[in-house]
Amino acid sequence: MRPMNQGTKNHLSLIIWIAALIAIGGVIGSLTKPEISTWYSTLNRSALTPPNYVFPVAWTILYGIIGACGWTPLFFHYHLTRLSLLVLVAMDILVVTIIWLAYKKMRAASLLMIPYLSWILFASYLNFYIWQYN
Repeated sequence: MRPMNQGTKNHLSLIIWIAALIAIGGVIGSLTKPEISTWYSTLNRSALTPPNYVFPVAWTILYGIIGACGWTPLFFHYHLTRLSLLVLVAMDILVVTIIWLAYKKMRAASLLMIPYLSWILFASYLNFYIWQYN
């Protein structure tokens, strides 16, 4: 049996990353499914609201895209350290904004985002260092 070359390993890692994000999205979606036929169906919705079957398809595609172009593949697979740093800074700003906006109404949810924010801030620092000194 031949050992895998680096390119094959990178592609396999990217596929696993995308599949993991889609699986996470699927788990989150399954947690909300009971509410679709109860709470959500009672709401006044826009005439532009698509049929319910569109949502899981759209989210699956979006999670796949996020996995394909997120920070990790940009950095590790494509070696685009500057672009991945820009993506991380945008993520930092968005997560801080979400925490700040959600704090009054959803204090627990916003506080639960702090470990994620801490991690991506640390990743931003590490990425910046690598970009700066390599």
